[in-house]
Amino acid sequence: MKREKPNFIIVGSGISGPSLALFLKRAGYGVRLMESYSRPAEDIGGALQISPNGMKVIRELGLTSEVLQIGTLSDEMIFRNHTGKVLSMIPNGSVSRFGESAIVVSRARFHLLLLEAAEKEGIPTEYGKKFLDAEFPLDGGVIAKFDDGSSVEADFLIGADGNHSKVRNFLFPNFPKPEYTGILNAGGFIPSEVIPEKYSKRGPIHFTFGPEGFFGFAACGNTMDTSWMWWSNIPSEKELTRAEIDSMSDESWRNKILEIHKGWHDPIERIIQTSPTILKGNVHDLRSLPKWGNDKVLLIGDAAHVMSPHTGQGASMALEDSHTLFLLLERSNSVPEAFRDFETTRRPRVERIIEESRRNGNRKKKLSPIGCWIRDIFLTLALPSFAKKGQDWMYRYEGIK
Repeated sequence: MKREKPNFIIVGSGISGPSLALFLKRAGYGVRLMESYSRPAEDIGGALQISPNGMKVIRELGLTSEVLQIGTLSDEMIFRNHTGKVLSMIPNGSVSRFGESAIVVSRARFHLLLLEAAEKEGIPTEYGKKFLDAEFPLDGGVIAKFDDGSSVEADFLIGADGNHSKVRNFLFPNFPKPEYTGILNAGGFIPSEVIPEKYSKRGPIHFTFGPEGFFGFAACGNTMDTSWMWWSNIPSEKELTRAEIDSMSDESWRNKILEIHKGWHDPIERIIQTSPTILKGNVHDLRSLPKWGNDKVLLIGDAAHVMSPHTGQGASMALEDSHTLFLLLERSNSVPEAFRDFETTRRPRVERIIEESRRNGNRKKKLSPIGCWIRDIFLTLALPSFAKKGQDWMYRYEGIK
C-alpha cells in the first residue's frame, strides 16, 4: 500500500511560503498556508530582482509568462560614480549562459501573483495569522497557535515568515538575532516620465556610488504606479527603532535623502523629489544560525538566513529554498531526514551569499576622497572580472544532485 503523504503548515509572510506550498500541493502533500499579512500583498515593500537562478524555479512552477507580464527583463548593470561617470557596464546574466533572464518586479505584485496561483491550486490560505507558539502532542504532529486565538494542526511546520521570524524566535529564543549592518534603506516608485530619455531604456539597472551612500534605479513593471523603482542606502551608525521610523514623515525622509545625494548626477535628485511615497527601514543580515530546525519544524527563506539586499539574491534564495526542500522531500526516506539534508545542502551557498552581500554593502559607507578614487578604480578595472565569476556561481542553480 502506498504511504499517505504528510501534511504541512506553512507560516509565511513573503515568497518562500507560497512557492513551497505550490510545489507541495502539486506533489500530493497536504498543505495549509498561514499568512501574517491581513490581506494579500499588504504593504510589503518596494521592488526586487529575480535573478536567472530564481527564474529557473519560476519556470518549474509554470509561472514564467505571468512574471514577465508584471516585471521587466533586466539585461545589464551600469555602475557610475556620483558625477555620472560610467565606471563599468556588466551583463546581468544571459539566457545563453544561465538558461534564464533576470527580472525586476514589484515585491507586492510578485507576492500577490504567488498567492493567486496558490488559490487557483486550491491551497487553503488564511490571512492575518501572526504566529504565537506551537505545541508538540505526544501522539505526534505539531499544533501551531496564532495571536487571534486560533490554532492549526498538521504533521510538520515550516517557518517561512521572514527576517524577524516568529517561528525562529519560538524555536530558538537564545539564538543570534538579525544584525544591523550600518545602513538605512529608503526607496519608492516613480512613473516613467520622471526618467530622462538618456536613461529610459528599460533593461539596465543603474547603480551610483558617492562619497557617502549609494543610489539605484531601474524599470520594474508595466503599470503607472510601479513603472520604475529607486532605492537609496544611507550609512548610519545608529539603527532606527520602529517608533523612530514611523514618526518621521515622508518629507523628513525626503530631505534626509536629498542631503546625502545633493549634487549627484541627473536624474537622482529629480527621482527623490517626485517620488509620491518613501519606503524606509534598516538593513539587516543574519550571517549564521547554529540550526535551522528540528524533526518537526524547519525554517526556510529569510527565517533561516537573512541577507542584506546588496547582491539582489534574497528573492532567488527564497525560491531556491522552496524548490530544494520539495526535491529533498520527494527523494528522502522521511521528512526529518529531508529537513536535515536541506540544511546541509543549502547552508554553504546561502551563507556565502550573505557574506558577499555584507562586503558589497561596505562599499556604500562613507569614504574619503582617496577611498572614493580607489573604489572607482576597482569598479572600473576589477569589477567586470569579479562580476563574471560571481554570476557563474550565483546564477547557476541546478536543484540537487
